[in-house]
Amino acid sequence: MATLLNKGNGKWKVTISGGYNPDGSQIRIVRTISVNPAATENSQRKQVEREAAALETDYRRHIITDAKKIRLSAVFEEYLERPMAESTRSGYKSLYERRIKPKLGDVYVQDLTARQIREFYKYLEKDAARPANKISKKEDAAQPKTRSKTGKLSGTSRLHYHQALSAVLNFAVKSGYIAVNPITAVDRPKQDTKEADFLQDEDIAKLMDVLESYPDPMWKAFFTLDIYSSCRPGELIALDWTDLDGNILHIQAGSNQVKGVGTVRTSQPKNKSSIRKIILPEEAMKALREWKIAQMEDRLKIGSCWAEPNAMFTGPEGNRLYISSPTHKWREIQKKYELKDVPLYSLRHTGASLLIAAGCDVKEVSGRLGHSRASTTLDRYTHLFEKVSQHTTDVMSAAIANARAEAK
Repeated sequence: MATLLNKGNGKWKVTISGGYNPDGSQIRIVRTISVNPAATENSQRKQVEREAAALETDYRRHIITDAKKIRLSAVFEEYLERPMAESTRSGYKSLYERRIKPKLGDVYVQDLTARQIREFYKYLEKDAARPANKISKKEDAAQPKTRSKTGKLSGTSRLHYHQALSAVLNFAVKSGYIAVNPITAVDRPKQDTKEADFLQDEDIAKLMDVLESYPDPMWKAFFTLDIYSSCRPGELIALDWTDLDGNILHIQAGSNQVKGVGTVRTSQPKNKSSIRKIILPEEAMKALREWKIAQMEDRLKIGSCWAEPNAMFTGPEGNRLYISSPTHKWREIQKKYELKDVPLYSLRHTGASLLIAAGCDVKEVSGRLGHSRASTTLDRYTHLFEKVSQHTTDVMSAAIANARAEAK
């Protein structure tokens, strides 16, 4: 039987007896239930009794535990102390600080409900989730520093929040804070970037013409390498010159933005499958050689104050590029030269589309992209592989027809 204590102002302390521990101490589950403070005490007590009975039933069914109440913010901090890839840790921390902490950080994890999580997801769908990034109607106004063209979070971004919350709440279950993860009763946000956007032949030709005569050797090298290697922008930012062995590029690190520090090179890229070797064509090597000469000239001017002597892509003082710098420069180039309006990540997709169109099989493309599974590549580029399949079917049909004609 639960014990009820009226703490005033609609707050009631509920204590449920949960038996005894092996050492003989009594197990008590303590919760605070809030009701309408304007209601009479008798009415409040009846409502609290109903909720206390439901709590006791949940405890008997092992839906709640006797763990002391702990806020979601504290569980997040514990989770982030676990061994994990630095890129994962940085990503989850960023998601938490931006939107999870202000909305759910102070909620006790034992009190977190599926309804609260659904309300949080509804918030992520609104403009208010990105208040500083409204699209201005003025043509000369600064555009938002985001991939989103609407100012709202994409379905893919909302899915990242779901994945972060799911991981932390699963950790809460394993840690004994809760018995059931409430997120299991919540629908996953739908990813809205199923098909990769990429440049068509005429767009590629125009871009390569622009890069060939682009005056800044670093950005010329960066974007040329991006399209020829199909690397992630963060992988390119992480590159050291020692990662280049002849014309073989070794992808073995990633990059993270650390507040107050800048961009740091991580011990490994996005995942283990992202560790790979990429053979570069002469076009990419030429652009890199030109940039290396220009970078050495810049270093001579700065001298010993050059921040990172081994970093491949650097700012004017030798610091590794900020994570957002390539995106901003890409937009600037697009606008100036009237290139097709696609995200920077589309250069990676463009490289993949060219390989597929040339007849490379899914394993070859998957290996170059650094996907952990070939199925990931198939899911992302299904429409392109279907076109290639139709082409090979037509070739096969024509070949058999020619063979029959020759035999007659």
